[in-house]
Amino acid sequence: MENNQLRIQNLLSFGYIYLLILGIIRDSIYFGLMGVNIIHYSSVTDILFSPLAYLVDEPYLTLFFVIATYFAVIQPQFHRKHKDKAWYQRIFDAEKREERFAKPTMVHGELIMLAFAISSMLLGTGVGRGLGMSKKMRNQEFKHNDRLEFVDGESQEVAIIGQNSLYLFYVMQGQTHVSISPFNGAVKRLQLNAIETEKAK
Repeated sequence: MENNQLRIQNLLSFGYIYLLILGIIRDSIYFGLMGVNIIHYSSVTDILFSPLAYLVDEPYLTLFFVIATYFAVIQPQFHRKHKDKAWYQRIFDAEKREERFAKPTMVHGELIMLAFAISSMLLGTGVGRGLGMSKKMRNQEFKHNDRLEFVDGESQEVAIIGQNSLYLFYVMQGQTHVSISPFNGAVKRLQLNAIETEKAK
């Protein structure tokens, strides 16, 4: 039991650090393609909580984590508990499974393949979305459906491309670059899809 808890703790620690590193790289690529150094505008809290944000924003990451837990913890434990039972031996090839779980390198290989798939999808979306946003910005193809109100009373129709706890990143009408405004002392209210909603009424 303690060994399984330790494996789960190690898996959680590795998964968190792995997603943390991938998240930093992914955001750097995504915003970098639009000329923004996101690290310069990120707080320590933004960076530390980024893995949790990715698990919410990218549901496939949660699915991959569940699969990793199954391969690394649940499946070997299930085998050790039931390998001598007749029903288990009828369903599975107990000998092959015993050989497989006796070699940690085989389980580690599956986890490495899973980690590679996660990195490919996460970094791939960063590059793909970054290139797409950059092209839209250069060609002024954004739909400026969001309304941004500032503390001085000014209001702008913008296209939001990202945000963190400190800053809002957006493109204004007629611009071919990213504008950045701090939430504290500059932004009064943000209405997402406000323009599209008003047109639909």
